[in-house]
Amino acid sequence: MNPMVSPPASIIKPDSHSSGFNPSWTDRDGSPHHRETSASVKILVSACSSPGCTGRSVTRLPLNTFGIVPAMSEKVVDRAAARIVLLDPDDRILLQQIRPDEFDERTVWLTPGGGLAPRETYRQAALRELHEEVGQSTASLGRWIWVRKHDFVFRGTTYRQRERFFIARTESTAIDSSRHDSTEAEIVLGYRWWKLDELAGDVNTVFAPRLIAKFLAPLIEGRIPDRPINVGV
Repeated sequence: MNPMVSPPASIIKPDSHSSGFNPSWTDRDGSPHHRETSASVKILVSACSSPGCTGRSVTRLPLNTFGIVPAMSEKVVDRAAARIVLLDPDDRILLQQIRPDEFDERTVWLTPGGGLAPRETYRQAALRELHEEVGQSTASLGRWIWVRKHDFVFRGTTYRQRERFFIARTESTAIDSSRHDSTEAEIVLGYRWWKLDELAGDVNTVFAPRLIAKFLAPLIEGRIPDRPINVGV
């Protein structure tokens, strides 16, 4: 992977509904797929230097300081994930800060979400993640709005992840992370509600997707796309 490939943008965790990782995804007709393809992948990550970083203290590095994750597998595991663009009454978006590499202080901010369980649809996964990851069971889940595909390495395994983003609204800004499993508890550093102008004005923080402010703006204005938009890496 060259420097244009995205930073790690998802928490990989053992599937709570099975005995291992769930690298499957589901097509529009609901049929499950499992596949591995050969590849050689490198991945770059950068720093979180936002003044609003929450959770544990992290070292702040300049944006142009990158680290190559050396451990990579020779095969790429395809994985499906659902993510949630969760907005509060003030049109702020909820992002979580993660540190994918336990030996590296660099971090990335991304929307809540996770991989699909066996025979689970993207929408079902989004609803489950709202409950399990952030305790937002009463949030109103809306339309599928974005798609994203990216490769990343997590603990020696290379994943090619296909993501679907759903817009959601909540009346509460309370976050409950008590249902995190051991992997999430280790790599999730904290949460923050971000205003659009804060996202657009922060050039030193890594977001996933990278151009999240650009694609978020129409949603806040009430312009929901008729068809899902590819938001890139």
